Amino acid sequence: MKKTFMIIGLGRFGSCIAKELVQNKCDIIAIDKDEKSVRDISKYVNNCVIADATSLNVLTDLDASKVDHAVVAIGNNLQASILTIINLRKLGVKKVTVRADDLTYKEVFEALGATDVIVPEESSAISLANQIMSDSVLDYYGVSADYAMVKVVVGQQFVPKNLIELNLRALFDVNIVGIIRDNSFFIPKGTDTINPGDVVVVVGTSSKINKLDDFFNKIDPKKKETKKETVKKDTIKK
Repeated sequence: MKKTFMIIGLGRFGSCIAKELVQNKCDIIAIDKDEKSVRDISKYVNNCVIADATSLNVLTDLDASKVDHAVVAIGNNLQASILTIINLRKLGVKKVTVRADDLTYKEVFEALGATDVIVPEESSAISLANQIMSDSVLDYYGVSADYAMVKVVVGQQFVPKNLIELNLRALFDVNIVGIIRDNSFFIPKGTDTINPGDVVVVVGTSSKINKLDDFFNKIDPKKKETKKETVKKDTIKK
């Protein structure tokens, strides 16, 4: 059964979410108090309304109780975010994801019933820190407090081997969930070979992924230790 979404707040963050959901054929309703924001998103979203989500009556009239997931992307208006979360929970919306512009608001939103709280600046900072630690890490996405999904380039000096031979799960406790080769992505089988220049998509803890990165790119352990001290990796890694 297709999920239904309500996006509340149509700034840059909320609009990007709305557009992405529409592109993936999801059913959504997008709302904002600002007429211009609603008019702009109406080019991409059919069901968009000028409305104030801090009003319980408004959300009731919009059938908010029937949506599967609401995203509160109001941003720096703390009072509006709080009232909106309370209203959504009163209406029985099971999943409520909230944007917090300040990390100190995270506990407040969770206490009010938000099922997920996203701090975009914090997520971007963590992603950037992990990317700049290695020239071969192209992208970093934290999936939990401990685990991440990362794209790692395989060095040119790497000797091609298939996944069964490499046995990376046993060696590093990570999972290779995809390979990008010649700009094409595929989910590998055990008999598929990893070649120099491949981009592997790997899931694991940051420390284990860093060891895999060293393995694919043959970083000298002594040089690695020097680099750790220079950039103070111990402040980032677990």
